[in-house]
Amino acid sequence: MHTTYLLLGSNLGNRDTLLEQALQALHALGTITAVSTRKETEPWGFTIPVPPFLNQALCLETQLGPEELLDHCLEIEKKLGRVRPGQEPPAKVGQTYVSRLIDIDILLYDNLTMDSQRLTLPHPQLEDRDFTRDLLEEILPKSLSLQDFFTK
Repeated sequence: MHTTYLLLGSNLGNRDTLLEQALQALHALGTITAVSTRKETEPWGFTIPVPPFLNQALCLETQLGPEELLDHCLEIEKKLGRVRPGQEPPAKVGQTYVSRLIDIDILLYDNLTMDSQRLTLPHPQLEDRDFTRDLLEEILPKSLSLQDFFTK
């Protein structure tokens, strides 16, 4: 079994319902052993005003490999109505980030460090996002610190 930490986020639609639906769908991928509180956060990385996000972190024990887990997370997002922009670069869209019904980010996967075309672990913005670190620290075992994942 692998220990993974995920971040859920939504800034469109019924955010609470979408986070709950994502949690329910993630149960099919393994065992959810911890869930943080939900926290409303200001949008991060946007170049235009957008509604605030509702975020929640969770710990998932799974047998899936990291990219297999990513595939399942992307499929859950799609089933919950997330539409990703086309293949053109964000500059053509006019902003770096876009609002979304649901976002599922893989923050940590065991103690794995990887950087493929599809997935970077730990999540590349983890150290920059206070709200993500706060939610993650709520559910990390007392024996672990976020620094354990960055001091390699």
